[in-house]
Amino acid sequence: MIGKVKMTGLLVALFVTVSVLPARAGLTVDLQNLVAEGGALNSKLTLFSFADQSCSDLGLVNADLKNLEASARSVTAGLTQPITMTTEDFDALDALSGMAREMSLSSVRLSMELQSIDDVAELFEYRAALSAMLELSNDIGSMADRILEMADRILVMADNIGAMANRILMTQQIQNSNIALTQASLLTTQQNMVLLSNSISSTIYNLTLGLVVADSNTLLDEMTVVNLTSENMAQELARLEGSTTLLLAGMVDLYSWMSISSQGASHYISGDTLTSLGDLSNIYAGLAFSLETYAATINNLAPLTDTAVLSDATASMLRLTADIGLMSARIMEMVDKIIIMADNIGLMADNIVATQQLQQTNIELTESSLLIAQNTTITAIKNMGL
Repeated sequence: MIGKVKMTGLLVALFVTVSVLPARAGLTVDLQNLVAEGGALNSKLTLFSFADQSCSDLGLVNADLKNLEASARSVTAGLTQPITMTTEDFDALDALSGMAREMSLSSVRLSMELQSIDDVAELFEYRAALSAMLELSNDIGSMADRILEMADRILVMADNIGAMANRILMTQQIQNSNIALTQASLLTTQQNMVLLSNSISSTIYNLTLGLVVADSNTLLDEMTVVNLTSENMAQELARLEGSTTLLLAGMVDLYSWMSISSQGASHYISGDTLTSLGDLSNIYAGLAFSLETYAATINNLAPLTDTAVLSDATASMLRLTADIGLMSARIMEMVDKIIIMADNIGLMADNIVATQQLQQTNIELTESSLLIAQNTTITAIKNMGL
């Protein structure tokens, strides 16, 4: 009988050992796998930057987050019998909650980086970045929740709570601190994205602005090579006047669009936008100088020019100076509107100051050349009795 009792006791002990140890060993391996998976993902997110990576790259990170969340769900679902916790298991849980905190801090960094980025080429890319960032913050939050749920489930299933009480309390304190920091960071990320989505990136103007710059350059090239004579001055100036009228229409459309947009939302200034506006001010200084040169030529050729031709030429000159002066003024006003409504003045301070200095120099040159051109043209009209 005693032999049977001893045998029964051995069988029970063996059963308990077999039923507990494999579960513990399996959990430890699962947790280590999660730590490895989370560590790789955390490193990838830490190295991510909008400066040299795209929204599709961030989409891959989001996919990895979903995979990590699914892995945590799988581990939780497998916790169906009592387990004996080890120090390694607690270390893994601490590491996982720490990774969630670090990932949330990376999301804050990226949201700030998106605010200051200068070279988002298209509005589509900008909106895709906003969407990807919101998805990122949501996925990090979901992943952190799954880790917390898994940890809670592990503690519920643990059969050695008394022996590991101090370590359990330490892990809970670490997790509570990490989850609070994670939630705060994710809230900051989402608030940053809301601010961005309620603002207008100046990149939305860049395509139209680029066309205006290209057309203005074309006009400058045309005006530079034109050689006015007493025979062709009226014809050449009329042709240039036609090109200028079309350019003015495009400039006014852009100005109106920017004015309406500025009434309802703030702007995040793109460095490309400032560069294009600075380029335009350079171009219009060149256009005004060409008109100054034309006026001097017309004044010199006036005595040798047919009255009708001279009359048409001088009328075109006055319209050209008015149109180019108007466009030059609109360029200044567009810069002012963007800067006044800017949310990222501090980040773009150097670019803004450089653009303003360039424009101030160019507007002075432009106004001086236009004034000389007008006065010279008016003098020719007066002298020739037109």
